[in-house]
Amino acid sequence: MKTMEPKKENLLMRHATLIAIGTVTLVMLLAIGVFWLQAKANETARDWVNHTYIVRRHIQLLLSGLQNAETGYHDYVLTGNSDFLEPYNNAMRDSIGAYLDDAVVDQHRSIRQELLLLRNLTLDNPSQQSNLDEMNEAIKNFLNYVSSGIQKRQETDGNGEKNDLTSINFQHQKEMMDRLRGLVRIMDGEESHLLKLRTELDDTTVRQNHTLTFIVMGIFYVAITLSVWLYQRARTRAAIQMLLYTRELEKREEELKMQQEELKASNEEIEASNEELEEKTNALEEQNQRIRQQSQELEETKRVIEEKAEELERASRYKSEFLANMSHELRTPLNSLLILARGLAANEEGNLTAEQIEEARVIHNGGLELLGLINDILDLSKVEAGKMSVMPEDIYISGITKRMTEQFDPVAKERKVEFHVRLDQDLPEMLHTDGQRVEQILKNLLSNAFKFTESGSITLDIHRASDQAALQRAALANGAIGFSVTDTGIGIDVSKFKDIFEAFQQEDGSTDRHYGGTGLGLTIARKFAHLLGGEIHLASQKGSGSTFTLYLPLKFSSEESVRETAPVAVQDAADDPQIKTMPRSAIKTFIPDDRKTIGADDKVLLIIEDDRNFAATLMKIAKKRGYQCLAAGDGKSGLLLAAEQPVTAVILDLRLPDMDGMMVLDQLKHNLKTRHIPVHIISGMTESDTTAPLKKGAIGYLTKPVVQEDIDSAFARIENILQSDVKKVLVVEDDRKTQTAIQSLLKQKNLELITMGTGAAALAQLREAQFDCIILDLRLPDMTGFEWLATVEKEIGEAATPPIVIYTAQELTEDENRQLSCYTGSIVIKGASSSERLLDEVTLFLHSVESTLSQDQQAMVRMQHDPDRALQNRTVMLVDDDMRNTFALSKVLKKHGMNVVIADNGKMALEKLAEEKKIELLIMDIMMPVMDGYQAMREIRTHAAWQALPIIALTARAMPEEQERCIEAGANDYLVKPVDIERLLTLLRVWLFKQEKVAA
Repeated sequence: MKTMEPKKENLLMRHATLIAIGTVTLVMLLAIGVFWLQAKANETARDWVNHTYIVRRHIQLLLSGLQNAETGYHDYVLTGNSDFLEPYNNAMRDSIGAYLDDAVVDQHRSIRQELLLLRNLTLDNPSQQSNLDEMNEAIKNFLNYVSSGIQKRQETDGNGEKNDLTSINFQHQKEMMDRLRGLVRIMDGEESHLLKLRTELDDTTVRQNHTLTFIVMGIFYVAITLSVWLYQRARTRAAIQMLLYTRELEKREEELKMQQEELKASNEEIEASNEELEEKTNALEEQNQRIRQQSQELEETKRVIEEKAEELERASRYKSEFLANMSHELRTPLNSLLILARGLAANEEGNLTAEQIEEARVIHNGGLELLGLINDILDLSKVEAGKMSVMPEDIYISGITKRMTEQFDPVAKERKVEFHVRLDQDLPEMLHTDGQRVEQILKNLLSNAFKFTESGSITLDIHRASDQAALQRAALANGAIGFSVTDTGIGIDVSKFKDIFEAFQQEDGSTDRHYGGTGLGLTIARKFAHLLGGEIHLASQKGSGSTFTLYLPLKFSSEESVRETAPVAVQDAADDPQIKTMPRSAIKTFIPDDRKTIGADDKVLLIIEDDRNFAATLMKIAKKRGYQCLAAGDGKSGLLLAAEQPVTAVILDLRLPDMDGMMVLDQLKHNLKTRHIPVHIISGMTESDTTAPLKKGAIGYLTKPVVQEDIDSAFARIENILQSDVKKVLVVEDDRKTQTAIQSLLKQKNLELITMGTGAAALAQLREAQFDCIILDLRLPDMTGFEWLATVEKEIGEAATPPIVIYTAQELTEDENRQLSCYTGSIVIKGASSSERLLDEVTLFLHSVESTLSQDQQAMVRMQHDPDRALQNRTVMLVDDDMRNTFALSKVLKKHGMNVVIADNGKMALEKLAEEKKIELLIMDIMMPVMDGYQAMREIRTHAAWQALPIIALTARAMPEEQERCIEAGANDYLVKPVDIERLLTLLRVWLFKQEKVAA
């Protein structure tokens, strides 16, 4: 059947809708473009107008600065009062925070900065640039003249001459200022002319914009009208075509009815074929049944696998619990063994023979070796159980070699073998990995090398992985670094290559073997290498030495890792006859610092500051000055770092989250190990008396916010103290015998004493030379000490006056004491123990290291600073169910003068807390019967009277999450058994000192 075809339309009618839409769109785009160009032109014109206003404003600011300088100069010259120089100083002082490229924001700027800003703003105007050249020369002449006038007036006042104003030419000053005002008017007139032109241009642009808007709107109206007409016409034609198509479809419907009759006949044939399909369907159902049966079998297999997975998870959990329990069971007896053995080895009572002392050292060192073995086994178990994770960071390769050299150079000298470290030239500066794990691997490899090498050499070679290296792990494909440890020792047989990396396996595992060890070092090293995405290669030949190479990727790929906080003990390669030190847990890191890279000869700055950004800024400045830096965000961490690290200087904030900065300063200056360290205060606290820290031994005080010059002056003061080989002390005393006694008392090779018998002579010395400390008697033949102090403050100023120690036999009244406290906090009344007090105060202000004093002087200072004074007669409760630990720890605490209350479990601790009101601190074990430490601490914190009671948690479970659980339960601090006694005593002093200050 022939199909009816619609009549073909012309091109315009067929695409009428498309043409209409396109026309409207094109007009819209053109309109948008035109409006955008007009807006840009309008914005540019207005920007130039605003620019002109800004230039005029800064011209007036320049004139204002010149007028302020003129006013300050004029008033000062007339009156001689330096307070009138404040406007002049403000006009001349550059502002550090002012930006020369930002003229919009209102900021204080000096005359010089305003000139530079105007020059930048008028770069497009040669006329104004010429005016600025003339202005610059005139300002320079004016300021030189004003400066010379001020200097001349200051010289007149300094010489005590009568105020003579005849030498000052005010008329010349006025002429110079009038010339400057004329130049300002010229520049302002130039900008006024530009403003008029630019305003006219802006008005013209606005008028053009309005005209163009009307034109575009007209075009848009025509386009819309035409588009609607075309659309309506196309719609009418489409309706006619639809009617024709409808008639055609009715004809086709009749044809379809005839075709349906034909289809009925064909359906009968289809039904016959359906029977065949049913048979096939039955066969498919049987097949589906077999498939369902297989699915059930798969489900059963899956269930069995899930049960196995649950069993593995349960086994892993049991293993973790076993590790925690074993850590407790092994460390608990070690705790008392190490504490008692160390006490015997110290032989403080002097009743042991040398042989007995040596036996105690052997017991203590053996306990530490056993502790190292326990840590190795726990590390291996944690890796296998998936509990060991890493924290990647950027570490300096040079830092790794520095620490390896520092640790193993003494071992090489003792073993009489050579030790070399080589680095390739093309190595990157830094490596992104876990530095702690890398160093543990290298220490294990180097320890083995030294153990199995009796002569020859050992070399640590750091290089890029060569193309010939058969690297297997995917992480090494994008570049790797190799750490090769090569020795000339006994070598390893090829058949033993795999065995030595297995736990408790050695190259020589016989009962009569020559070399000791557990065989865990290489196992742990390989596990750690895999954890870091690397691997260890071995090349060796029996009798010819060995080469172990650790390959690590340049960048560790894992991003969700947490560093272990538990200490990792490493066995030394050589046997040390002296008593070994307990491995200490790391002090928490506030911001990344240099604690891992500090060398023996480095200058070390400790920054105790809770503002991370400011601490990082101070660290950046200190590094430029050659310091290695330590950072602490709280007072307790700062005190621990100061006591355990070789700190050279301290910058201290007074507002800290856990304690007052003045308490930190007190403890630093009370501890004989840290009192010599210069401490500079930089704090945001607005103290009414900023001299209070200086009287306690601080070398300076800055109030935040500080500028670069202030920080530079603080570092200059620190460096002046550190670099001063000879300290100078001015003694103002008229009595000859007392002069001789002071010289004898303070005699040191690096101390120069200048003695003056009258106040006038002492003042003359103070004007000519700088002194680190002054010792002053209040009774002088020509003036009193009070008059002398007032004169010094007037002539030199409070900030420049060195620390003063009042040494007098005069009985002071309350009013005199109050008057003296304005100048110094160190007043020593001559008497029975005055010599010791005087020596103590002078060494404090001179920052003298205790070891540089004579033995008699050291003894006198120690009498004033007994480290146990903060602990004496203080009452602590020791909560532990193990009698060995309570015996050992209580013995140590009692030896330091403390009162110890003992409880066997948490419940008993609560009962004794209710009975004993004098308990000031708790030392709480975690694993105990009846009530464990967690429950006890939570119960304690529910009582209002005990919420501020310090609690130090002790646990033998060296698992990484243990510390968080203890702090969450209510502990203030945390120590792992075996207890580091020095760390425990430091924490006791910190917390008891805080309690004492709170009570006061």
